[in-house]
Amino acid sequence: MRVLVTCDFLLKYAAAQAAALAGAGEDVALLCRTHAAEFGGDEGERRALLVELKRGGVKVFEMSGRFRSVAALPSMVRTRRMIKEWKPDVVHVHDNYDPRLLLLTRGFPHVLTIHDPSPHLGASELFGLRARFRREWFKRARNIVVHGERLRESLIAAKETSVPVIVIPLGVSSWTSPLPVPDQPRVLFFGRLEPYKGLRVLIAAMDIVWRTCPKVKLVIAGWGSEAHLVPDVPRIEFRNEYVPEEQLEELFAAASIAVLPYVDASQSAAGLETLRRGIPTIVTDVGSLPEIVDDAALVVPPDEPAALARTILMHLDHDDVLRRRVLEYTRLRSSWEAVASEHVALYSRLLVESGALPGAPKAVESRRELA
Repeated sequence: MRVLVTCDFLLKYAAAQAAALAGAGEDVALLCRTHAAEFGGDEGERRALLVELKRGGVKVFEMSGRFRSVAALPSMVRTRRMIKEWKPDVVHVHDNYDPRLLLLTRGFPHVLTIHDPSPHLGASELFGLRARFRREWFKRARNIVVHGERLRESLIAAKETSVPVIVIPLGVSSWTSPLPVPDQPRVLFFGRLEPYKGLRVLIAAMDIVWRTCPKVKLVIAGWGSEAHLVPDVPRIEFRNEYVPEEQLEELFAAASIAVLPYVDASQSAAGLETLRRGIPTIVTDVGSLPEIVDDAALVVPPDEPAALARTILMHLDHDDVLRRRVLEYTRLRSSWEAVASEHVALYSRLLVESGALPGAPKAVESRRELA
């Protein structure tokens, strides 16, 4: 099959998906914007990602300029012509609000991934043109993908679509062995600092933790609107910035545990970054976060600092057995090999239903069966 993966933001994830599909033997292209907002403005890092993708056999179409600019029209015409010549069998779109992507991909069967069925706490509701473009993607989609069962239930309850809603977990490249347990106890919060992330809850929880374990360090790495909540104290190491990819390994290697203290969530790519390295990760019981861990002891109620503090203290001292279990569960549930296979099966069913393929695909084992 020829699969065109399409995104505006979420380029890191869409590129990883495209690479995994190419690794599964499909003919894959990526359609994306040229901005580097997801990379902290680092155009070099964005470009390096696309160069590596091309080396893996993925064709790349880039859409430059702002969508309201007349200067972007020639680029759009050229890109549309190249896509029509390439003739994708399926277009897999990651939710976005750029009308040019709607125009560039029209005329082909669509699968739509919705990463966040509803806006996060602190985010504005969609209205005007953005809401209109989102509705257009929903109308075009033959199938919709979400990353957790709770998200599927939420989307169905909202009655925004009548097409099948399929659960396929976020994909990740898992390590073959976990990172070793570091000597110095450190709690890691990694990712954007936005209201839904529950940073204030974590800081309150750490005040409780420090009464028992005053030597524990809290490492906060990321940037966003709630950076002002971080107190300037020696026990907190604060990297108020976008952390480049080449610096992530040092950051994760020093983490005893990671914490996702979200008060509102759908799923978490940041959480999978720690889980794929075997780092025990505490999550709150919101959205589909509980689905990414295999132990209920790592799940706490949202907005309860005391419960979060107890769970942090419970897991600070652990061994490689726990880390291997964390890694194995993540590999079974979310490895790109398994996730790409589920995507291929979905595309095949879609093409069979449309008459483009003569046979039915072999069913992929469910996640419950794998577990």
